Amino acid sequence: MNDTHTTLGSAPALLPFQRYAALTALAIAVLTLALMPIAADKWPAIPAFLPAYQSTIIVAYTVAAYLLYGYFKQTRTHAVLYLWSGSVYTGLILLAQFLSVPGAFVPGERLLGGGQTTSWLWFYWHLGATGMLFCYALAELRAPGRRVDDTRAAFLRALGWTGVIVGVTLASVTVFEAALPIVDINGDFNRITHSGYAPFIQAVIMAALIMMWRATRFRTPIAAWIGVAMVALAFDNAITMAGGTRLSVGWYVGRLNALFAALVMLGLYLKEINRVYLRATEHAQLLAQAHERLESEHARLLSMFEQAPGFVAMLGSDECHLQIVNAAFRRLVGPRELVGRPIRKALPELAGQGWFELIEQVCDSRKPHVESGMKLQLQRAGGAVEEVIIDVLFQPNLGPDGELAGVFIQGQDVTEEHLARIELERHQSHLESLVQKRTRSLEDTQSALMNAQKMEAIGKLTGGVAHDFNNVLHIINGNLDLIKMFSAANAKVTERCQSAQTAVRRGAKLSSQLLAFARKQPLQPIPVRLADVFDGIDVLLKRALGERVEVAFDFAPDLWNVEADPQQLENVILNLVLNASDAMPEGGRFVVSGINSPGEEGDAGFVRLSFHDSGTGMSEEVKARAFEPFFSTKGVGKGSGLGLSMAYGFVKQSGGHIDIESAPGQGTTVHILLPRTGQAASGRKQEQTGAVTGGSETILVVDDEAEIRANVAAMLGQLGYRVLEAASADAAAPVLDAEPHIDLLFTDVIMPGTMSSTDLAAHARLRHSGIRVLFTSGYTENAVIRNDRLGEGVTLLSKPYAREELAAAVRNMLSDAAPQAVAVAA
Repeated sequence: MNDTHTTLGSAPALLPFQRYAALTALAIAVLTLALMPIAADKWPAIPAFLPAYQSTIIVAYTVAAYLLYGYFKQTRTHAVLYLWSGSVYTGLILLAQFLSVPGAFVPGERLLGGGQTTSWLWFYWHLGATGMLFCYALAELRAPGRRVDDTRAAFLRALGWTGVIVGVTLASVTVFEAALPIVDINGDFNRITHSGYAPFIQAVIMAALIMMWRATRFRTPIAAWIGVAMVALAFDNAITMAGGTRLSVGWYVGRLNALFAALVMLGLYLKEINRVYLRATEHAQLLAQAHERLESEHARLLSMFEQAPGFVAMLGSDECHLQIVNAAFRRLVGPRELVGRPIRKALPELAGQGWFELIEQVCDSRKPHVESGMKLQLQRAGGAVEEVIIDVLFQPNLGPDGELAGVFIQGQDVTEEHLARIELERHQSHLESLVQKRTRSLEDTQSALMNAQKMEAIGKLTGGVAHDFNNVLHIINGNLDLIKMFSAANAKVTERCQSAQTAVRRGAKLSSQLLAFARKQPLQPIPVRLADVFDGIDVLLKRALGERVEVAFDFAPDLWNVEADPQQLENVILNLVLNASDAMPEGGRFVVSGINSPGEEGDAGFVRLSFHDSGTGMSEEVKARAFEPFFSTKGVGKGSGLGLSMAYGFVKQSGGHIDIESAPGQGTTVHILLPRTGQAASGRKQEQTGAVTGGSETILVVDDEAEIRANVAAMLGQLGYRVLEAASADAAAPVLDAEPHIDLLFTDVIMPGTMSSTDLAAHARLRHSGIRVLFTSGYTENAVIRNDRLGEGVTLLSKPYAREELAAAVRNMLSDAAPQAVAVAA
């Protein structure tokens, strides 16, 4: 039971809005009745009263009509049309009455009608105001909450009838004014009361109140306050009749009651609109939270799919092309092009082995099929054919209409288990000693398998951590550098190493793109002149777009400088250019424009960069998902789906905004707003392209990863440096204390122990006044990043880095005239 009910037999408690409405209606009644005895007394003429009253009440009914129209469009409630029509009618008749008042606009002249026009228009607008409430109450009584199917047709009908009634009313008080009964003699309108016209209005009001009570019991705010408006109009009519003449107490108070009724209607719908707005805001917040949870769930499911221990693939219904495969499937079939290709072309050696036949059987029957111990001859790396044994499930993917949408393939490579079982069965027929020996071998094999599975699980748990992932890539990349260095004369080894390093860079780029979308990519923002950025990559842009695309630039002559990471900004521009090129396969026009966009008060403003292509454009559905990671319309295998999501993360992390304007067949425009800076543009250091240079200085290398430490020490030692090593900051501090001279401290950012890397750097500068400090880490979010940006004086070189990059960073620091505050290779 809620607090709106009481015990059995007692009246229900009034809700707060009902109490306020009842008190307001009571106050109107008490005040009006208190003035009834003096209603006929004259008050002094107030020249500004009538113009102020007429203007205010006309505006109130006009605004109420506008709000009621919007409310009707939103709710499609049939009864609201009566309120709208009545508000429009009343506002127009009040305007006509204002024009008919002698001297209202021109001294001594009336602009509309004759001597009876003003009083009859008073009757008509009161009849319109009460009539709309009567019709609203009647509609709610007959069909509560009825909604119209065609809002446009219903509105046009209401508009037409309202126009007709307004026209008839105005014609009766102007063209046929002489035929109307005389109810006004020099400002005395007592006849309108004696003739029964005013009592008729009072009867309509009372009937409307009774019907509203029967229809709603005033249980809603709109019903309760419409009741207050009815009460105000009733007492307006009553005290006006009691006053009998203009400028009487009754005439003044009646006008105030009528104005209050109009303002009640206006305030009621303003409050209703505020309620709708607050509800819409709440729904928008809930939608944003749901979207965030959906994105998180999508990333989690994608990670689970990729890390699943069994192989998984999804075939499309069109020629059974491979839509998606996981890492276990790629390990099963070996390195080759898979996604986006028909399975017969991707795995041609499976012809005649029953694989394609089973897929066709599942497609035809629409029923799943399980195959255990299936033997396949697969051509893996190096061209050698290997036999694998798998357990596999083929599951048809049926759409809502029962049509085949594709085939889901899931299974396990059981080659090792199968071979072990065959070996065990063969040796069971031998002597007891051989049985025991083979049993121990089987136990060893099972133990090794369990250990391998355990290690694989640990690897999957830690594989998603950016720090460890980049460290692994760095170890691989560093060892490849060493292999190239020690095998410089072997061209084939060098070629293989370069191929592997290309893969390492792809992995590092993927990690960087995901961090960019998550807004955890360390940035190095500097003042940038956009014209310089585009001049630097002009050739790349035109090469990416091709000769069939016309390129144009349109920058404001006084374009502000922006604060951004220039390298990441170039990556964003190139990604947008590649997207535009894909959208214009037959050529077209690509325009880059830039204008200044002043911000609000206290805001320095932005520079708006717009990239427009005349390509195929996007649908609303595609545009809504364009910034999602891994979402792409380019077809499977033709794009990672990270370009726009990386751009989104970079712009947001840089303090800017990004949005898309597009429609099918009308091209696409991507708008980027970057924060303005008043500083002059900074020139970036050119990347070192010459030969690797070493030196003879002393360098202390600190890293808790032994492989990384040994790798870096080997590369620096080969460059001629004297290298000292320590496994942690705690272990490095005594080395700094003991050594008389150290030129450079090269330390990891995140290490175990009581001393942090930044504390170690401070200790090193105290012990060696001229020492340089170079940090390294795979993920420095909480170490050197402040407010999504590198700290003051910090330089960042993303890990994994090549031997040449390490040599250049070390040499540049050691060659500087003065030590830097902090430089970081993360």
